[in-house]
Amino acid sequence: MSAVLVPVMDITNPPEGKRIELSAIAVELGLSVRDLAEATGLSRSVMGRILVENIWPAREDLEGLREKLRQVCAAHGATEADLQVLFHAHTRRRHHNVSNPTGHTRIVPRVAPQRQEEITDVLLAKQTLSPEARRKWSLPVNPFDGEVETAEQMFTSGEIRFVREVCWQAAVNARFVAVVGESGAGKSTLLADLKERIAADRKQVIVVEPSVLGMEDTDSRGMPMKSQDILHAIVATLDPLAKVGQTMERRTRQAEALLAGSTGAGNAHMLLIEEAHSLPIATLKHLKRLHERMRLNGRKPMLGILLLGQPELKAKLDEKRHDVREVVQRIELVELQPLGNDLKPYLQHRAKQAGKDLAELLDDSAIEAMRERLTVVPPGLRNAQPVSLLYPLAVNNMVTAVLNKTAQLGPPVATRDVVRLV
Repeated sequence: MSAVLVPVMDITNPPEGKRIELSAIAVELGLSVRDLAEATGLSRSVMGRILVENIWPAREDLEGLREKLRQVCAAHGATEADLQVLFHAHTRRRHHNVSNPTGHTRIVPRVAPQRQEEITDVLLAKQTLSPEARRKWSLPVNPFDGEVETAEQMFTSGEIRFVREVCWQAAVNARFVAVVGESGAGKSTLLADLKERIAADRKQVIVVEPSVLGMEDTDSRGMPMKSQDILHAIVATLDPLAKVGQTMERRTRQAEALLAGSTGAGNAHMLLIEEAHSLPIATLKHLKRLHERMRLNGRKPMLGILLLGQPELKAKLDEKRHDVREVVQRIELVELQPLGNDLKPYLQHRAKQAGKDLAELLDDSAIEAMRERLTVVPPGLRNAQPVSLLYPLAVNNMVTAVLNKTAQLGPPVATRDVVRLV
C-alpha cells in the first residue's frame, strides 16, 4: 500500500480561507475592524473577509494595501516581529495571558497609551468637600474645586505658558494648531483663558465655533462634522443675516469673501473646534485645505484654526498614518502634559487662592503619596512605562477626598497614611 503524500501548507503564503496573524495581532493592539477599514479605505465587510478568511479584494494594489496595514499596526504599538508575520497563517494559541481574580485566563490587549482605559481605574469620581473638612480648616469654599474664573486663579508653569502662547498664535496670527490632553488636563481652562486674554488685550479676533453637540466621527454613532457645516458656521458668524449658499462652491466663495472683507476691516479670525477627537479623518484633511485656501491675495492667512481634543486626536494625526500626512506636515500639535514636578507648586497656588498655606492642609509625605497613587503601570502591556495621571481634575478630586478623610480621622494635616486610606 503506497503512502499518501499530504502537502504541507506554507504558513508565509496561506491559502484563502485560512485565518492570518493580522487578526490576532489587531486584537492585541486594540484595533477594530472599523479602524483597519478606515485606515485602508475599504469597507468593513471586505476587511472582515481579509481578517477571517484571508480573502483580498482582486482590484486593489495588494502590496500597497498590505503596507497601509503595516503602518496602522506600527502606529498602535506593533513590534518589528509582529510586522514580519502579519500576513502569515495564524498559528498562535495565546498572547500575553494574565490571570484574573476568577482564576480564568484572559487576554489583555496591547494597546497604545491613549486607549488604556484600564489605567483610569485609580481615578476618583467627583468629590465634594465635607462640612467637617470646611470647619476644620475654616474653608468657606473648596480651593481644589470649581472653575478658574480669573487670570489670577489660573496656574501657569513653563509648559502651560508654552501651550497658551501656541493657542494665542492660532487666534492672532492665523496658525493651524491642535491641542491634545486627557480629560481633566485643562483644555477648557486654557480656552477660557484665551477668550479672556483676547478681551483684555482688546484684540479684534472673531471666534467661529461650530456646534459640536452630537458630533461623532461616523454616522453610526452620531453626526459627523463636515466641511459644509464649517463653512456654514463661518458665514453665519460673519454675517448672521446672510442666506447661506446651498452648494459647497457657493459656501466657499461666500466664506472667502466675508473673511476678506472682515480682514480688511482689521479683524483676525479663529475657527475653534472642541472635542476635535471626534472629527472624521476626511474633515481633518478638509481643514488643512480650508486653512490654505482662506488667504488674502493668496498670501496673508485670514483664518486660524484651533482644535482641542483628547488623545484620540493625536492618534488620528500620527505621522505614520498615510491618510493624514498632508495634515500632519502643516498642523502644530502640542500636548497638555501631567503636572509632574509642578504638582506641589500647583497645590500651593490653589491653596493660596483660598487664603491658605498648603502646609496647613497637607504635608510633603501626602503630596508624594498622591503622586504615587496617580502614577500607574498599564496592565498587560509589553515593556510598559509608568503613566502619570497627574492632571488638574484628577488631582483636585484626590486632594478633596484626602481632606475629607483627614477631617474624619482627626490628624491636624493630611499625611501619607491618610492618602493610603482613600
